[in-house]
Amino acid sequence: MMIQREAGIEHRNRWGAMLPLIAICLPVILAFSAFAINIAWMQLTRTELRTATDAAARAGSRMLSRTQDTDVARAIATEAAARNTVAGNSLLLANTDVTFGMSAPDGAGSWLFTQQPEDTHGLNGVHVTGRRTSGSTSGAIPMLFTGFFDMGHFEPVKTAVASHMDRDVVLVLDRSGSMRRWTPGGNRWLDLKAAVAAFLNALTTTPQDELVGVVTYSTTSTLDEDMTLDYARLMTTINARSVGGATAIGLGLQDGIDGVTAPLFARANAAKTIVVMTDGQHNRGIMPETVARTAHDTHGITVHTITFGSGANQSHMQTVAQDGGGRHWHADTQAGLIAAFEEIANNLPTLLTE
Repeated sequence: MMIQREAGIEHRNRWGAMLPLIAICLPVILAFSAFAINIAWMQLTRTELRTATDAAARAGSRMLSRTQDTDVARAIATEAAARNTVAGNSLLLANTDVTFGMSAPDGAGSWLFTQQPEDTHGLNGVHVTGRRTSGSTSGAIPMLFTGFFDMGHFEPVKTAVASHMDRDVVLVLDRSGSMRRWTPGGNRWLDLKAAVAAFLNALTTTPQDELVGVVTYSTTSTLDEDMTLDYARLMTTINARSVGGATAIGLGLQDGIDGVTAPLFARANAAKTIVVMTDGQHNRGIMPETVARTAHDTHGITVHTITFGSGANQSHMQTVAQDGGGRHWHADTQAGLIAAFEEIANNLPTLLTE
């Protein structure tokens, strides 16, 4: 009995000795836990601010490329920022947070943005400053735990520059026998010529210079025109072509790669785009998705696809566009085909350059 009592007393003494140590360590552990949570919160809100700022710059640049209207571009950038939350609240931009200028490659693989007056012709860059500071429209970000290491709030700032680029484009056009089929516009070939004319006309309204070449394909394929700014010559060449034969889409894409990367015509800093149009199904030569992957993965070319009419294999061409890093459009009428070509023309490539 004596031994048990002594053991109990010793146990209580040990527990009593631990209490002061726990009392000392627990606040330290809690403080460092709160600090770690605050650090994670800071990293999360930095990421959210980066996402919102990038989205605003991209949206503003796309609108600037279409309209060259800085007021409209600023409004679109502001709306895009507000659709993104930072620390649970929309990112609000002041007018001075969105500025405009010129972006150009600096020769070392980077881009240099220079702010310009908003009435400058040919502006191609949008600079957005996303702020969550005490003096900003959105205000500073409160920390989750305050009073630890004097961290009551957090004031991150992120900047982004989005620029729209010149494009080198090759149109890869179907002139197989099915293009003779009647439509309210006459036939599919006539509808395509109207759509290409609308595409080229839309390019004349953009602030950038787009070089355009033409490939036509049926059983075989030919690079009919190297890339040029002489759009009238392109239409003359297309108008002179006749239709007939099978549908070798892959061969057309191969010639498209040759055209858009031709050393005598391709520009080093221009985005490379191939637009493939078909009204049927691939039935000759190399598979087009194989060529599209090579175009995108090896040459950095974006491949868009357009299908026209009920006989076109939409799912196949969607795959081709996906493998080529681009988008797919389908049209059943001349008006729809024109709209697809115009949408491609009016959506210049936009990239984050800072």
